[in-house]
Amino acid sequence: MGDSARHVGAWWVRTVGAAMLGLLAFGSNPRSTQATIKYGAVQISGNLESQNLVRDPEIDKFQFVQNRNTFRLRFDWDWLQNSKLIDKYDIPFIESSKVFLLYRGVYDGFYEIQPTDLQRGQTRFDDQIGGRITDLTNSRLSDLKYENRLREAYVDVKAKGAPLSFRLGRQQVIWGESDQFRLMDIWNPLDITWHFQQESWDNIRIPLWLAKGLWDIGEVGPFSNTFMEVVYNPFDFQPGIKAGFLPQPWALPFPNPLRTGQITNGSTQGQANPPQSGSLISPLFDLQGTSLQQGDFKRNPADASEIGTRLHAVTPQGFEFALNYLYGRGRGVGAASPFAVKIEQVDLPKCFPLCRGADSLGNYQPDVTKPGLVLPVTPINIKAEVIHPYMHIFGLTGNYFEGDLTSAVLRVETAYAMGEPFQTTDPSTLVPISIAGRPSPSLGSSPLGFTKRDVWAGMVGFDRPTWIRWLNSKSTWFLTGQFFWNYTTGGHVDELVGNGSTGDSPYFGTLGVWRSGPYAGQIEREQRGNTAAPGGKRADPLAFGNGDNVRQWEHLVTLAATSFYRGGTLVPFVADAWDFVNDNNEVLWNIDYYFTNDLILTLQQKFFMTYGSKAPSNDPWFAGGRFSRRDETGIKVTYQF
Repeated sequence: MGDSARHVGAWWVRTVGAAMLGLLAFGSNPRSTQATIKYGAVQISGNLESQNLVRDPEIDKFQFVQNRNTFRLRFDWDWLQNSKLIDKYDIPFIESSKVFLLYRGVYDGFYEIQPTDLQRGQTRFDDQIGGRITDLTNSRLSDLKYENRLREAYVDVKAKGAPLSFRLGRQQVIWGESDQFRLMDIWNPLDITWHFQQESWDNIRIPLWLAKGLWDIGEVGPFSNTFMEVVYNPFDFQPGIKAGFLPQPWALPFPNPLRTGQITNGSTQGQANPPQSGSLISPLFDLQGTSLQQGDFKRNPADASEIGTRLHAVTPQGFEFALNYLYGRGRGVGAASPFAVKIEQVDLPKCFPLCRGADSLGNYQPDVTKPGLVLPVTPINIKAEVIHPYMHIFGLTGNYFEGDLTSAVLRVETAYAMGEPFQTTDPSTLVPISIAGRPSPSLGSSPLGFTKRDVWAGMVGFDRPTWIRWLNSKSTWFLTGQFFWNYTTGGHVDELVGNGSTGDSPYFGTLGVWRSGPYAGQIEREQRGNTAAPGGKRADPLAFGNGDNVRQWEHLVTLAATSFYRGGTLVPFVADAWDFVNDNNEVLWNIDYYFTNDLILTLQQKFFMTYGSKAPSNDPWFAGGRFSRRDETGIKVTYQF
């Protein structure tokens, strides 16, 4: 263990020790407290929370990754009741209205401590290339360290004399039946930089400015509890995920595939003929103002509006269901990615193949040092866009209590998305390489193209309280299980389609270091393609990364259980997510100790495993394989008021 690890280890012991001493101090006089402050029609509540995490993929090693301290403040105001605003003013046409505000402030001390060890990625090569937290700029560290945000702010309005109600403002819209892996619950994007799906959806959904209306229809023929909900997003579309890359500890477990300074090998393979055998190439991306967080659109009603509807009802047999429809920009349904990169031009400089120094555009061509060898690097300009296309999404959700045979609530959810964006190696979509803007087909083509495929995803599950008396003689265990599937339509999915991140063997060749130029000192690993092309050939990515193939069928099985001990003061939870298609698994457990109703201590561990091979497993669910080097242990203290 190095000096940095010892420093963080000592800090970790002090932090946990302080938390435990605080609990013991409270423990000398156990008591219940009032969690909500009320002033007439106003209610104020919130919590303080501190979560500390370490990665411990080996029994004798750990890596400090989080000291997140969170303050939440909730404000509820029943400002209009019985058609009177603040009990004084008569308001026609409105029966009642409420105001809801939710503030969240966050400080993560991890970015203050700035440990100097390499952040763990999907492979040890990702660690090397991803780098250290200290490699980030001060402004970026500040952005990651703090959050100061009014997360939700909306008004609920119920019409007078009509079965209509509305919710207007920044909010979360929750559709669906599935837990921890989303199908139809896709109105709000996810901030996976918070802690991936290891957190509750309420924590990582990004609230949007939306207008929601509900028509309470009542009984329609044999159906009861019938209502129609309409949701309109006037301008606030945001991509389906907010993701970061290494060296952020809570990021996708590989470096940014669109980063500058990458190195690819120009050796001839498959569909893409390289410009020079044995040469090294470095892409310079022009994304034309787009990014993974900003697609080819502007956030205005003409370019980023969306609309969806949900029809809910209950049959006489007790089957509760909802029919869903959403027309909006790119959202990943099931295991699909919510965006793709569309390459428009791959352009070599006019000086090729004799480029040295810097050209008239300021593009540098420094040497890269490899063990025992120094090689020149040729820049290649990539003009592309990140595409978040409009698509139609249809869904069905339902649940039914089956009391005769299983005594369980049976759940179902399915979604069909038309036109999900994907990367592809289909030769018809690849862009010819050009020199100084002039196409030169003899030089080959881009490594990846752009395509759209329909995706059908679904889930069947159950919930059941069950006596397991040898584990708990006083309370039942609540068991819940889910089986997910994801089907990508069209032919040659396994060969042609991917999501454009990293492949099963993300990097090839040896590590090198830039000697000079804007990336001097930056470590890169020579890359070659591993994206399958028709006929068993391989397409060599001259531009960036390599294709991450998806399978036509993807599956996931989850099982979770929880119970209560000591009058509800101890609440254990255990869960498992098994991706048998990609041979990986996630196991987690946590125990909540309620010292009072308002003071909670949580101990937690998560384990990520890949079976059958030491190679990384690119599971699209992020349920094990991609995180196989990221096992973690944590402690969380929460005080509610």
